[in-house]
Amino acid sequence: MSERLDPRLVDLHIDQQAIEAAYAELTDRLTDEDKLGRAASKMSILVKAPERIRAICGDIAKHYYETVAPNGFGAQVVTFDCESSLVYKQELDKSLPPEASDIVMSVNSGEDQYAADAEEKLLDRFSDSKDPLKTVIVTSKLLTGFDAPILKTI
Repeated sequence: MSERLDPRLVDLHIDQQAIEAAYAELTDRLTDEDKLGRAASKMSILVKAPERIRAICGDIAKHYYETVAPNGFGAQVVTFDCESSLVYKQELDKSLPPEASDIVMSVNSGEDQYAADAEEKLLDRFSDSKDPLKTVIVTSKLLTGFDAPILKTI
């Protein structure tokens, strides 16, 4: 019997016409290259909206407690960028114990908290079903080639 997937949607309303009108007014003298950069910036603002992240993290926590944790599994939260990872971690800590989640990200040298050796230790912890770490928050890492038996939900 196949399991029915229940889509979980964030109630976020966007006035697309108003956004497009304002965008056109702001960018009418820009080159196509400039417009592409502006489009990416618009996307960044939308995906990092605090009310959106708050709603998504609430949904993640609810789904985790109801579906993932009872079966002894873990989860991976994929975010837009490094800044988003930090914001998701702060927001998830409001619904999950702080030790239940951590971040995996590429860093500059000298940022020891997220360095490669710290990442390896963190992933070893995540793979250990007895460790309280049950959720890893990532950006462009671990999307392929990461196989931990505990990982149930992305």
